[in-house]
Amino acid sequence: MQAPKRTTKPGNKRLGREVWERRSWRVGESIPHSLPFPSARSKSCLGVNFWAGVAREGKSDLGGLVPRCQAGAMRWLKTAVWLTVLTVVAPLPWGGQECWAQDLDPELEALLGEERAEARRLLSLGQYGAALALVRTHLNDEPADAAARNLLALVRADQGKALLALREARRAYQDAVASTDSNPARRRALIAVCGRTLAAQHLTLGQTDEALALLSARDGRHGIHDPGSNALDAWAWVQAQDRSGNLRAAHASAQVGIGAPPGDWQQELARGLCHQYEGGLVGASVALVEADRLARGREASVLVALAGVYFESEQEVEAQGKRSVGLLLREALQLCPGHQGALLAQAELHRLNRMRQSQSPEQILAQLLNLRPDSILGLVAAASSDLADGQLVRARRHLSRLEELAPARRDVRSLQAAMAWIEHRRGDCMDLLKALEERGPKDSRPERLVGSTLLKLYRFVEARPFLQMAVERDPTDHRAWALLGLALANSGDERAAVVALEKAKTAAQGRQDAKRHNLAMVLSRLEAETVEDRRGELTFAWMPDAAEVFETYLVPFYSEARETFAARYGHTPGHTRIEVFRRFSDFSVRSVGFEGFPALGVCFGPVVTSVSPLAEIRGSFSWARTAWHEFSHVVHLGLSHNRCPRWITEGLATWEETERNPGWTRNMRRELLDSVGTGNLILVRDLNRAFRGPRILFGYYQGGLLCSMLIEGHGFAPMVGLLQAFDEGLDLDQAFERELGLTPEEVDRDFAVYATRLVRELALEPRQDPRRMGRLLLSVGQEPPEDPAELEEWGRSWLSMAWGHWQQGSRVDAEAALRVASLAGLDSPRAMFLKAEMALDAGDQTVALELFLDGASVGGREYRALMTLARLLEREEEFEEALLWYQEAELCFPGYDDSAFSAERSLAKLHERAGRTEEAMEALDRWLAWNPGEYDLRLKIARWHHAGERYEQAARLFEEANEVDPFRRDLHDAWGKSLLAQKHYARAEVEFSMALAVPVDLDPDYCVFQGDSRELRPGATLGTLPAAERERLGGAKQWQLTPLSDAERARLLSLSAECAKAQGADERAQKYLEAVDALVPDGNR
Repeated sequence: MQAPKRTTKPGNKRLGREVWERRSWRVGESIPHSLPFPSARSKSCLGVNFWAGVAREGKSDLGGLVPRCQAGAMRWLKTAVWLTVLTVVAPLPWGGQECWAQDLDPELEALLGEERAEARRLLSLGQYGAALALVRTHLNDEPADAAARNLLALVRADQGKALLALREARRAYQDAVASTDSNPARRRALIAVCGRTLAAQHLTLGQTDEALALLSARDGRHGIHDPGSNALDAWAWVQAQDRSGNLRAAHASAQVGIGAPPGDWQQELARGLCHQYEGGLVGASVALVEADRLARGREASVLVALAGVYFESEQEVEAQGKRSVGLLLREALQLCPGHQGALLAQAELHRLNRMRQSQSPEQILAQLLNLRPDSILGLVAAASSDLADGQLVRARRHLSRLEELAPARRDVRSLQAAMAWIEHRRGDCMDLLKALEERGPKDSRPERLVGSTLLKLYRFVEARPFLQMAVERDPTDHRAWALLGLALANSGDERAAVVALEKAKTAAQGRQDAKRHNLAMVLSRLEAETVEDRRGELTFAWMPDAAEVFETYLVPFYSEARETFAARYGHTPGHTRIEVFRRFSDFSVRSVGFEGFPALGVCFGPVVTSVSPLAEIRGSFSWARTAWHEFSHVVHLGLSHNRCPRWITEGLATWEETERNPGWTRNMRRELLDSVGTGNLILVRDLNRAFRGPRILFGYYQGGLLCSMLIEGHGFAPMVGLLQAFDEGLDLDQAFERELGLTPEEVDRDFAVYATRLVRELALEPRQDPRRMGRLLLSVGQEPPEDPAELEEWGRSWLSMAWGHWQQGSRVDAEAALRVASLAGLDSPRAMFLKAEMALDAGDQTVALELFLDGASVGGREYRALMTLARLLEREEEFEEALLWYQEAELCFPGYDDSAFSAERSLAKLHERAGRTEEAMEALDRWLAWNPGEYDLRLKIARWHHAGERYEQAARLFEEANEVDPFRRDLHDAWGKSLLAQKHYARAEVEFSMALAVPVDLDPDYCVFQGDSRELRPGATLGTLPAAERERLGGAKQWQLTPLSDAERARLLSLSAECAKAQGADERAQKYLEAVDALVPDGNR
């Protein structure tokens, strides 16, 4: 194929354009961008980039009204979950050949058409530089080329340069109107395309009146835009009317668009969006699948739009026969890296379910704004996300920029209303909402956005009236109903919540919402399966078979917590509801809407949810620590009216744990050491977001340490002052300045020093962060420096990289880094230990043992190295030498949290092997001091103390065991005896009574499964299994129950009588003895 020769022709206004010489290339061969025009193979229509509201702004093809969205809580689009405002799309209104030139030579017209097709293709791939080069070539030759300038506007819009896009689109429209093309139909088509582009830019900037005026324009007797015959025009009208608040007119336009005749993929795309706007998700799906077929799967915007429909229909649930939402978005980003609509949609998907840990929503939005700093959609999404995280400084910065760029947008003004409410400017908030209502009396989205933002800030009571206003304004707003259900549930009105969620389901008309469905199911089950027990200002909901045990322990414990915190903080909370869940999945769903939430309790302010000690993870956690932690939040959130950053309340609650019981430590010292060693501590400004990502557990731990540091340095009063400051509407900087006299950055610096001091005595190789390794590689060269001090630091850096490569499973890279490190001339124990691990991995145990011994003999002290050395010696049956190295390992890291790799537990095994029971029990006792939970081990050590007549230590461990699992008959019996030995008669009486009261079908010591134990989780009993699982396992006949015998009951009753008599309660003692007589005749006692 050869490119035809082109020369300038008289009268075509392309004077000075270069002559195109004939060139040849192979058919189908990719043509370099330097070539003057593309091959026929590369022709493609410009992709419209939208997603029923989250599609990227500014990209449609020659003139599409631009996609718009609001992210996060806004959910602006009524028919698309991820949208705050809808996208206006205007694909090419013709199929096949393009020619906007006026009365040009046909050969030149064809060449121009191919150039524009190539520019559109490059734009659809996000290759802005190359697209701009082609468009500018046209404009240099002919500044009045409306079609080329329209393309320039689209490129600018897609780059997030809204003001530049508006300027170019206005010029393109003016040139189109001024065109003297002798073909009236072609001229009107050009005006229509440029008009849609200009209207799109006006809508991007919130200038809805200007957009509506453009769409109403006429050319003589003819209307420029005809929704009945062009779905693109219909969709443009839908967007303009929707964003102006005229929802009734928008729905009417959508109906017209649905009836428009079919066309190319872009027309089908617009028809699909009209279907979606009207709630016709099946029709939308059919149209968009057809659009994808017509586009041959090459248009990212179609994939994003299709993902939007699937998300609205099933959210993130993968429906059979369909590509998942996540997969469609990944495919879109492969076609067009950095696609704005796909990134916004990904952020919303990851925000919906924070269990997606590949990237946080904030990281995705940061990527978008790095590519497009002035993207209005990106700024709206970021401002919404910042508000939801309490990041007021950043939110103000984003809103300030939006005020400069697009002050009239409804989503921007709604965000300003939310900010005003958060800042205690209640009148400003209501004035903004009133003004929005006047323009859109049926538009519930502004109130929904404010309510949703407050929900994410845990301000459930404050959110309720806004969400109530939303559903009154639009009773069909299923999202507002679902959010209202959540607000009602988390503020203590579960029955009303169930009603609201049912209305949400009805209004959704078949749209799936996993969170809505899950919450409704759990709330219904909670009402059906639990009983309520009100004790003063506390109401408990638990299953009836556990009621007596819970009444004995949970009620006084929560009452003590309430009194303690009220005195400490100077705030007495109101009524509080405490829900105890036997199924962990029910707790997780009730708390966050999804299974798999890595916590044991949640406080919403007036409502606390917690995992029952009878749940699937029975025996591994302390219900008492959870209760103490969560009830402190009742006071924190009440004192600050839920206006405090989460990290402060979680940090204070974590501090309260160890303040009450040092054994309740979270024991995340390993993670702290890693973070200190790799410079990966979380900054104060970012700490709130840690609670919505993969570092959530470390967020709790670091928050607790931060509060400990502040209390040690400033006293407790400033912490209460911080809660009050946030209640008054101060942001983080203002609150820190007033109460601490510090900036967040100064607190970060202080905490880095504090954390370093905490891990100073721990000797363990930190797990290297790949990002830090990359920075190290850039900062240190491969040539060793001459200065001795620099040489030593250089060698340590390369050794860190060697360890990092090894930890990441790259032996080759680790060996290479180790060779470079050796140039420093430092054969340190750290290097020897790494070589030893490599030898052991290669199966050479002898060399590994020698290297470990060499490293240790020259003073090397690293926990894992010494533990591995001791275990190798154990294999060699060098038990006494192994014991010495286990002892050294314990000094390196006492209480290591991994029980399988614990120095104390390894010592205990060696001592037991040698018959040294006392030493073995002492070692286990030391490990327990660092690790809560562990019911069986606590009971074992408690009995050892009791046997040694150390009754006080025994009672302490029995109590801690009870705080793990109170449904154990033998525990209460043994605990009672230790208390009786100390003459604590009242408490001993309670324990003997509870030994009598524990239901046998809840006690795993006396309810034993007779089938294959591999089918049963540890600690499960007949009474703790759901009915379906009991049936699957063969029902009650598969269980052996061993209730108390009459003689055992008589013994426990006699002990209870002894305790009552010692307290002077003769009447109560007599009742116990009468019960004994009823069980055992006098002669048989």
